[in-house]
Amino acid sequence: MASHARYADEIQAIQFLEPIKLTNKKGMGGIIPNQYITDLSLLNISSGTINIPITHFMHLTARSGDIEHMYGGKTYYIDEGYLRNTIDIALLAATKERNISVAAIILLDPAARCADPDLGAILQHPDNNGGTYTMPDLTNAESVNCYAAALDFLAKRYCRIDNSYGRISHWIMHNEVDGGRDWANMGVKPVTVFTDTYVKSMRMCYNIVRQYDVHAEVFASFSHSWTEVSNPGWYTCKEIVDLLSAYSKTEGDFQWGLAYHSYAQDLTNPCTWIDPNAQLSMATPFITFKNLEVLNKWALSKENKYKGTVKRFIWLSEAGVSSRSYSNEDLQKQAAGFAYAWKKINALEGIDGIQWHNWFDHSGDGTCLGLRKYLDESYKGEAKPVWEVYQKAGTNEEDEYFKQFLPLIGIPDWNIIENF
Repeated sequence: MASHARYADEIQAIQFLEPIKLTNKKGMGGIIPNQYITDLSLLNISSGTINIPITHFMHLTARSGDIEHMYGGKTYYIDEGYLRNTIDIALLAATKERNISVAAIILLDPAARCADPDLGAILQHPDNNGGTYTMPDLTNAESVNCYAAALDFLAKRYCRIDNSYGRISHWIMHNEVDGGRDWANMGVKPVTVFTDTYVKSMRMCYNIVRQYDVHAEVFASFSHSWTEVSNPGWYTCKEIVDLLSAYSKTEGDFQWGLAYHSYAQDLTNPCTWIDPNAQLSMATPFITFKNLEVLNKWALSKENKYKGTVKRFIWLSEAGVSSRSYSNEDLQKQAAGFAYAWKKINALEGIDGIQWHNWFDHSGDGTCLGLRKYLDESYKGEAKPVWEVYQKAGTNEEDEYFKQFLPLIGIPDWNIIENF
């Protein structure tokens, strides 16, 4: 080998899309069509995320209702009915009706769970040995073309000047990749080998979508780990982040940011202000709402900026605090936990927004993180106290309304930002 790889420094776009600028730092994670879609307006939501599992709607052979998409000399087939009834509805409500900036979370199911198992077998990493999602197979031309075709289709459909189907502004590549074993499985690999594949997936998306949207950015997705693993068998976030920086310096920089999940150290405990291992140190074990100053310092450091001058976006793209139950005490603690988190987020220049997880309580979370209760026959998505706190955040009512949480947290005022 004579040198490292070198990628294109600039991607020429075939059209110009105006950027969707954030009007505040409030966002919603996991936007889905439902009867409470007006929450996006009532809560003054400026950003959001949407899951896009490409293996749910892509086929190798045509099925009834499919549309064709040709890429790299090969034709693939897309279930347009699936898109219209799920992704289009949510994106149109968010972006066309409310000008919300939405990031797509790109996910790939293992082959056995794909709408087309044959296509899944092409996309699934050859060393996949389990997990909820798989890392894409980037080891052969057929798989690379198939994955690129999916990304190209999404960019072509959701980065249009006329915004016919809704808009995707940012692209979150997979989920909590420090937990690759569970969320982007490619077998047991050294962190360098894992990150080598991950950065290729990120850059492939970037180089494709920038042809359609000159402002599009990709995000790397992480849990609340920093120098300590979140779960056994996982990587640490910092080692992957450092490798992403090294790849950018060596192979050509591109505009990537962090999609961080700054949950409390104990996801069931809303009192994040007492997290013992969230320290004011660049070597902190975890980054939670308590020590967001660490993430802020990372973002504002010249060595971490795009080409040394442009701050990388940081979205807290899946983050929230829970109510352990629906007792008044637990609901008030959840509300206080958000008030504390918001005062940090809104004051830190390096943090661009939070996309609250979850809109509704969800049994799969293992705890009640929702702004609303379970969307079922028993609770019908009833708003929790934290919903009203979320609504007041960023308004002229914030200061007066937030005062009630100071005694519960045990602080005299909101001067909680610390320098280190």
